[in-house]
Amino acid sequence: MQLKSTSIWSLLRCGLFYAAIINIFLITCSYSSESLANKALSDTFISIVKDAKAPVVNIHTTRVLKKNTPNRGFRIKGQGSGVIYNKKGYIVTNKHVVKNAGEIVIRLYDGSEYKAEVVGTDERSGTAVLKIDAEDLTPARFGNSDSLELGEIVLAIGSPLGLGQTVTSGIISAKGTSNVQVTGLEDFVLTDATINPDSYGSPLVNLNGEVVGISTIPPKQTAGNSGVSLAIPINVVRKATEDLIKYGRITRGWLGVTTQPVTTELQEVLGLKNDLGALVSGVEPNSSAANAGINSGDVIIKYNGKKVKNLLHLRSLVKGTEINKEVEMVVVRDGKELTLNTTIQESTKAETESKKDLFKNLGMVVQNLTGKLAIKLGYEGEEGVIITNIQKGGPASKAGLNKGDLIIEVQHKPVTSVDEFHQAILKIQQEEDILMFIKRQNKTSKFIVLKQKKDV
Repeated sequence: MQLKSTSIWSLLRCGLFYAAIINIFLITCSYSSESLANKALSDTFISIVKDAKAPVVNIHTTRVLKKNTPNRGFRIKGQGSGVIYNKKGYIVTNKHVVKNAGEIVIRLYDGSEYKAEVVGTDERSGTAVLKIDAEDLTPARFGNSDSLELGEIVLAIGSPLGLGQTVTSGIISAKGTSNVQVTGLEDFVLTDATINPDSYGSPLVNLNGEVVGISTIPPKQTAGNSGVSLAIPINVVRKATEDLIKYGRITRGWLGVTTQPVTTELQEVLGLKNDLGALVSGVEPNSSAANAGINSGDVIIKYNGKKVKNLLHLRSLVKGTEINKEVEMVVVRDGKELTLNTTIQESTKAETESKKDLFKNLGMVVQNLTGKLAIKLGYEGEEGVIITNIQKGGPASKAGLNKGDLIIEVQHKPVTSVDEFHQAILKIQQEEDILMFIKRQNKTSKFIVLKQKKDV
């Protein structure tokens, strides 16, 4: 009996021994697999950076304060990053990097320096195109920002002066981000990759080594938050860059519709599945929309293969469309989906007239605050738009606005130009009250609520 018991314990000890060996083996394999995976990812990052670093440049700017400003003659220096667009010396960056710059110097990866000229900027997307007198440069490889996926790993490669090149990693946190009050663009890419302020204008690169975005300055309300970084989708950047190189200006697509949001009430009445899309309330004669057969009452739910989130998203998609390009749209009419095709026209007089109509409906005329106006009206050091005329009995007059008032903010967001003011108003839904913060020549400031005209 004792012998039998001893044998059992021997077998048990042997079994435990082998079980321990197996567990150690499995744990070792697990750690080994994890280690191999980490090394593979690290090697991928290293390879991408080696291939992508040459097209990344440092941008050093100098601005001399004008005679009519305090500290006149004082030189303000700034810097940022950019990326080589092609072999002919064209470079793309963020417009904030070169804003008001008097002198721009580009430092390439090999340390050579060139003076740069601004070819043009796109206020809507925040893109700036520069040109240096250099040939046979190493351009970046560009990807397709439309194919980005949430959770996709990206690298931000910058070139701040004095630090050499910097690299941070993150994931795509959101696509088609809107209402961030940076520009009129409603299609930003959001990433958690930390971007140093001296690296704005730097490329966002995917794991294929392709540039998928250009980093841009975040809105003031998120500045300093390391979890929020914005990038302009590279498809938008390339469209703006090609326009500026080819035409010296930005071309905008024009559909020719007036739209309104799909509210919960409208969704129920129209029998829609959700509140996505843009409800057409008017169609311009001889426009792309008219040629497609779009009618008032249609809800545009898809544009060129993309689901339309709302009217702002539709506007952004249309404006970013290449002129004379054929597009396919899906609309809901009488509860049924219809597919319509048309050729997109260029936005010229139509868009200008819509801006005039907007200000007419508000009952006022505004203009940019120039240096001379600032001195004349006592607004030195301020930013905003000046009211130069008020329509008697109009919404602006009824709200208490006066000629000479300086509009600083709309809906708590700063406005520094007529274009920004226009875009801020467009983002407010029809018939919604508009909150403005103004300053007056007597040094007082106050909030004003302007009520928009109701449609008849």
